[in-house]
Amino acid sequence: MKRYFIPLLSCLLVISFLRGALSAEKKHQNEEVLATVNGKKITQADLANRLETFRNTDAETLDTINKQEILDQLITDILLEEFIDRQGLVVASEEIEREVNQVRSNITGNQKDSGQSLEKVLASIGSNMSEFQRSIKHSLALEKYFDNKLDDKTLEKYFDGNKSLFNGESVKVSHILIDTRNMKTQEELSHALEQIKSIKKEIDQGAAFDEMAKKYSNCPSAQNGGDLGFIQRKGNLARLFSDAAFSLRRGQVSEPVQTEYGYHLIKVTEKKEGANVKFVDVKQKVRLAVLDEETVKLLSQLHKAAQIVINE
Repeated sequence: MKRYFIPLLSCLLVISFLRGALSAEKKHQNEEVLATVNGKKITQADLANRLETFRNTDAETLDTINKQEILDQLITDILLEEFIDRQGLVVASEEIEREVNQVRSNITGNQKDSGQSLEKVLASIGSNMSEFQRSIKHSLALEKYFDNKLDDKTLEKYFDGNKSLFNGESVKVSHILIDTRNMKTQEELSHALEQIKSIKKEIDQGAAFDEMAKKYSNCPSAQNGGDLGFIQRKGNLARLFSDAAFSLRRGQVSEPVQTEYGYHLIKVTEKKEGANVKFVDVKQKVRLAVLDEETVKLLSQLHKAAQIVINE
């Protein structure tokens, strides 16, 4: 028995050492700094915690998750928190709770979501209560900041210049996507652009758009020939995509359009004219649209003014 003791002890020591080394390595990885924003660090652990919220999402959503997008969200969170503090914007916990309860009530009253809790709905879209409350805080703070700037005169002027956002005008579109979100080099991006141009050339020469979508598109809609159905100007699609779609005639195919997802070719297959609407009937929608645009402008300004270092 004794002759086995020393090797066994040595083995246990090695295992113990390895566990400690691996634990230290994991800790080191978690502490790895991915970016700094005005001196504030974003670590691998921060990214991992945010990615963890997506564990209960469906497979299609998981396929669309991009680590760079999550990192961008973390950066934006820091910039917004700093801005809110600088402006002295105070959002009471009671205000946040009121909004949370309103959403809970909406879910309870929605037959489609019957039996669902707010927590389950958040988990299904890759979020949780903590993140939801933070987003509510940011939204309420920005509403307070912009409140005096969104008078009726400003809103009506915006409505007059953007009626198609509020009158229900819609177009039925199909698209072909060359996804560039995981491309790191300029060579890869250039190849993607050449590929989408080549596809456009084939379509111009008579190739069927839906067949080209099935063959080349990186979007799940490829199996349906790229069909995305009807979209409105103010929807969930990227602004550049929507603007391009609404500028097309029925049957027309766009030139390559670049969005955060990659390069698109867009085809309009049907158009529905909008209704005659009055400002007073859509005032709240106009306000939300202007608030959204002003927020995008503000975030762009905050990014440009910030000292942001991304560690490759």
